[in-house]
Amino acid sequence: MPRAWLIAGAGGMLGTALQRVLVARGERLEAPPEGSFDITDEGVVARVVHGFAAGLEPGTEGVLVNAAAYTDVERAEDEPEVAQLVNGRAPRLLAEVARDAGLRFVHVSTDFVFDGTKSGAYTEEDAPNPLSVYGRSKLDGERGVLEADSDALVARAAWAFGPAGVNFPVKILAAARTRPALKVVTDEVGSPTYTLDLAAGIVGLVEAGASGLYNLVGSGACSRFELAAETLRLAGVDTPLEPVTSDAFPTRAARPANSVLDCAKAARSGVTMRDWHDSLADFVLGDLG
Repeated sequence: MPRAWLIAGAGGMLGTALQRVLVARGERLEAPPEGSFDITDEGVVARVVHGFAAGLEPGTEGVLVNAAAYTDVERAEDEPEVAQLVNGRAPRLLAEVARDAGLRFVHVSTDFVFDGTKSGAYTEEDAPNPLSVYGRSKLDGERGVLEADSDALVARAAWAFGPAGVNFPVKILAAARTRPALKVVTDEVGSPTYTLDLAAGIVGLVEAGASGLYNLVGSGACSRFELAAETLRLAGVDTPLEPVTSDAFPTRAARPANSVLDCAKAARSGVTMRDWHDSLADFVLGDLG
């Protein structure tokens, strides 16, 4: 079945990746700038979504992907109402309007819905327990989407990096080129995820007819320190790294110490994610090279 895609949050890191993946596949897509697709405005959402649906050719499946989010974890502690509006309420609105317009809906969530105390990788069956305003707002968004549309797909990502955005590898490289040494934490562990792989995984799950919750992160796991070390190695930067614990960097928003997500459910639907080492190499040597 031919598909057409509508992207909310098209200018962000994932929105940019989705456009690259879909264009490479020759798929039809619409990617309105965020200024003309305010996901918190009911009137705007209705106009954009129903306008997109009305333009679909007969026999074409329309898909709305919500790649928009309030992602400033620290600032969310001071702006809980804004975080809740964008991450909590807007996704439900999008899901409702997409459902009424006859579109499939995809929402992207986060590892921050967990508290990070589990000793192994989190599955979709594990109970969420967010530690921060950001995490709680994203969990509310997940729940609102699935309540509004039981056929919706919610993909949980983590430790995302990619073109057109500020992310950990980019920050590490910038800091390493201006400082004599860097301190990086060893007690935060996760699954680094290349946004181009995440975008391709979302497309794959849609093609497989998946619905409900799915983890979708890079294969493997590492600490922030290990991720920084590999980033610098690939870039040929020899700035020394000093291992420290997260106590060295106190933050207002608590972060899960363990963000590793199990993607076996996605694999059973035919979608496998690349090892983070390979994806990071593509990013550092390709996108940043």
